[in-house]
Amino acid sequence: VHTSERALQNLVCGTDPDTCFQCLVPFLNDTDVDLSTKSNPPILLSTLRTLRHLIDRISPKTLENNFHSLLLPLFLTTLRHKSVDMRKATIFILVEVYFVLGDGMNMDNFTESQQR
Repeated sequence: VHTSERALQNLVCGTDPDTCFQCLVPFLNDTDVDLSTKSNPPILLSTLRTLRHLIDRISPKTLENNFHSLLLPLFLTTLRHKSVDMRKATIFILVEVYFVLGDGMNMDNFTESQQR
């Protein structure tokens, strides 16, 4: 899995970031996250890890337009997942999003401990 994720990250770094983001959106939309299991949905986890390397390259406007409607609901769910890998991938993305959006990220939906 790590070799395929590395290849995907290399592909993402060499192509148009907004196009790559639009290609990842279906994998973020059509995912059922089962919070009762520790197993990772492999497609979602790979998508989150790939998205992390894409966040700082997509336009802030694209990120802002999709953050509250698409990404935030997913992140609020994956932060509650039993798998540490899923939570860690989500945290890494949120940090990258904060670097791009800053205070425009609106962290009101997160608990106090998640905001740290």
